[in-house]
Amino acid sequence: MDAVSDIKARLSIEQVVAQYCQLQKKGRNFVALCPFHKDTHPSFLVSPDKGIAYCFACQTGGDIFSVYQKIEGVDFRTALKDLADKAGVTLPEYSASTAIKKDEKDRIRECLHAALQFYREQLTTSTLAQDYLQKRGVPASQIEEFELGYAPDSFAATYEHLLKRGFSRKEILAAGLGIQRELQDERIYDRFRNRLMFPIHDAQGGLIAFGGRTLGDDDAKYVNSSEGILYHKSNVLYGLHRAKEAMRDGKRAVLVEGYFDLLACHRIGVPHVVATSGTALTQQHVKLLRRYCESVCLCLDQDVAGQDAAERAFVLLSKEALHVEAAVLPTKDPADAVQADPAMLKRILGNGTPYLDLVLERLRGSSLSSAALKRQAIERVLLLLQALPLAVEREEYLGKASAVFGTSEGALKEDLYQLHSRERRPFPDRVAEEPSKHEAFSKVEIALALFLLYPHLRSLLIELIPPEEGMAAALYAAIKSASDSAPLMIDLLNLPLEHRERASILHLYAEDHGFADWSESLAIREIRRNCGSANREQLRRKQQEITGKLLAARVEGRKDEEAILAIQYQEVLKLGKMAG
Repeated sequence: MDAVSDIKARLSIEQVVAQYCQLQKKGRNFVALCPFHKDTHPSFLVSPDKGIAYCFACQTGGDIFSVYQKIEGVDFRTALKDLADKAGVTLPEYSASTAIKKDEKDRIRECLHAALQFYREQLTTSTLAQDYLQKRGVPASQIEEFELGYAPDSFAATYEHLLKRGFSRKEILAAGLGIQRELQDERIYDRFRNRLMFPIHDAQGGLIAFGGRTLGDDDAKYVNSSEGILYHKSNVLYGLHRAKEAMRDGKRAVLVEGYFDLLACHRIGVPHVVATSGTALTQQHVKLLRRYCESVCLCLDQDVAGQDAAERAFVLLSKEALHVEAAVLPTKDPADAVQADPAMLKRILGNGTPYLDLVLERLRGSSLSSAALKRQAIERVLLLLQALPLAVEREEYLGKASAVFGTSEGALKEDLYQLHSRERRPFPDRVAEEPSKHEAFSKVEIALALFLLYPHLRSLLIELIPPEEGMAAALYAAIKSASDSAPLMIDLLNLPLEHRERASILHLYAEDHGFADWSESLAIREIRRNCGSANREQLRRKQQEITGKLLAARVEGRKDEEAILAIQYQEVLKLGKMAG
């Protein structure tokens, strides 16, 4: 058994999907809200029998590898490694004698791990770094768990160490660990110097970068690795690989700004916490959060900059239909709060206030005596209301806001409408629209699906014009070549590997739409009707194809070819008349 088949045998499709979605039983299958578009009702169909999960609304899904690749945003090779680890399958190793060069990403990961080991060793000898961690209240157990380290106060210590470990200049630069001032300057400097080091991982727990907090007087308090083939800061949330299981379980996440804030939350037993670490919240961050939770509690810095960041975060999160709460701290941030009163911090994080309620409460307690201040506050609230996905929720907060501003609800609603009109966007009365795409399958594919459901009626296959290309042609040939006594199951058909997934999705589509529940007479009638419809579609396509070739041959003066094509055209016309 090859590795792919072995993994599929040990790891079911529902196990993989359940890591990202709440599954509901539906007959032999499961359904869930689609993780690939803003789903308002469960449209993601999971079939344990077929090993397929697919959304027919946005036409996305597949087997465990396809689903994992699309959700996690990784290539097949990474999906194979990750799922092999989950399934306990050992992948074959390539020996040194093979001529296959190691993947560039693998070399960069190895370089990062070598740097991590170096930084951790350096921390054990740095009194400065150890004293700073003690001052911030970080215990030895957390230093070990989060693999904190120290980059020495040197321009080349890390670089020279990595060179000795066999990494090239190019690999060290690609890993984001070195800086080359000018292209013509051959000297490479350490990016991180005299800094406390935090390893940054992707959602699967793979090391992809570092963040460093200065222990000196550098202008930049925090520095992250440069972006590269592994690390894109707008796509990465610090601590997500540790938090995602707790986020799934509680359907809730706490969002903080920095590394020490995240460590503080873990110390008080709040594992469902992630940090933006050095960048503003992005649309990609929000999409990551939406995979694992339904509600986000903002616990950002309590200063003006933190409040501005919270407003921007609220807009992004709300537009993705995530419920947004806020935690109000008596100190600047969670890292300070945990040292002042750990129990208080845990209580506050567990009882967040709906964000818009907090904004309106603050406005109620502020002075709005001048017309300019009142107008500014109204515009600010309208921008927040605009982000709410549900009309019911907007109505509720329009009422609350009108009381705060001492105006009518109707006036505020008109202002909100005008704001949407200025931006030339339709008023969003729904959380999401289902993606408008063409039908998932062609008419000939639907006709073939009926034969999979009613194999004893395969004698009617002669009524279908054989398709000439793609999965339909392969499936037609497989059904035709199957023995009369053999069941028409995808796994047993002589179907090329590249077409098996789509054929399984087609089969699932037909079952989900109730095609398998017909009576014998209805099944015969529908097979014949769909074969006729498929034939007409194929003949129209063939007619258009021949017409194009015929005109080209006529223009270019290829008389013999033109005559042959003219005969073919007449034959297609006759077949079209016979097909109705």
